[in-house]
Amino acid sequence: MKKRLLAFLLCMTTVLSMTACGSDKNVAEDTESPSTEVMTSTTGLAKYEFNYADYVTLADYSAIPIELAETYEVTDEDVETYLLEWFEYYGPFYTADETKTVVAEGDIVNVDYVGKLDGVAFDGGTAPNQNIDVSGNCAAGGGTSYIDGFTAGLLGAQVGTEVDCDVTFPENYGATDLAGKAVVFTFTVNSIQREMSFEEIDDEFAKVNAGAESKEAMYEMVRKGMEEENVYYKMEDSTKEIQQYLLDNCTVEIPADYFADRLEGYRNMFINQFCEGDESKLEEVLSTEYQMTLEQAEESWKEVVTTEVKTEFILGAIAREMGVELDTDRYESELSEYVAYYGLESADQLFESYGYGDVVFGEKRMKEMHLQSDVLEKLTETAIVTIAEPVEETVESTEMVSE
Repeated sequence: MKKRLLAFLLCMTTVLSMTACGSDKNVAEDTESPSTEVMTSTTGLAKYEFNYADYVTLADYSAIPIELAETYEVTDEDVETYLLEWFEYYGPFYTADETKTVVAEGDIVNVDYVGKLDGVAFDGGTAPNQNIDVSGNCAAGGGTSYIDGFTAGLLGAQVGTEVDCDVTFPENYGATDLAGKAVVFTFTVNSIQREMSFEEIDDEFAKVNAGAESKEAMYEMVRKGMEEENVYYKMEDSTKEIQQYLLDNCTVEIPADYFADRLEGYRNMFINQFCEGDESKLEEVLSTEYQMTLEQAEESWKEVVTTEVKTEFILGAIAREMGVELDTDRYESELSEYVAYYGLESADQLFESYGYGDVVFGEKRMKEMHLQSDVLEKLTETAIVTIAEPVEETVESTEMVSE
């Protein structure tokens, strides 16, 4: 996914499943795909054509001052903290306990096993290098439970030996020919395991668990990933700051008829997505799902649409003034990636969301937004960036007054 375009779209998002009434409920749905059903109704918004300069008085945008909360640099400590959190989240991880040679209750055992029916190995019955919780009759960590008796024969087994376990599959064991059958699992006991500590991470761990050639390569892989993420976050935060500066310092006269149609399109899209197209359900949905009255919702929608339209006009005017033109090839490429990112069947579904149900307007608007993302990228290159000083927390002390 092109982070340049994605950062801008996230700042400019008007997909109602993402914004709705500004509730936390819908923010949490940000990762979901827009509706897969393309609406056939149109808003008529595609008819509007504007010379943005006629409606906008631009502030000086040659060196926009923005303040960011951090440097977005990745330190060694950041990498270490990330890996520690990853280790704790996906753990526990295990390593061989060289002090143990006989399997006992509570042990985690590393084995290879082969399952045989009438002396012939059957499909799905063979696995190497498995960590098994013998007492729990499950995979280490409890992720997978086994059929009754699967690990029973491992108790008392010596490391380095083979052990046969007689097991009978349950009668209701899926739609396979193993249901109700008696089989033999032959285990090779490789080692008895213990939980490893974060400090024990080595090259072998990196190869097995991270697909890296070494511990050092694993650290570098994590660093690179974090740096790439930070490029995106810095772009997103810078874009938001620049947009806010422009909104605060430019003036826009929004054409009344265009604003009315945009607001109506926004309202209708909400009804179609969240009220099953039934306007009579609107107040109930707002009350039960968002704890808002219709008046509050309409005020919220006005604020959202006002911000959208002002940003559209300001960036459109700057694009014309800077001579920025649509790069058609890059637009098509990034559009395809965005459609794939959301798992859509076609770009029309995306146009429908960004066009308030009007596919024609949505396509027109997406092209305009792509152009404006180029403008924002240029403005980030010339912006004067400062990093905010960290706020020191003060602890109020209470004096003890003796009587």
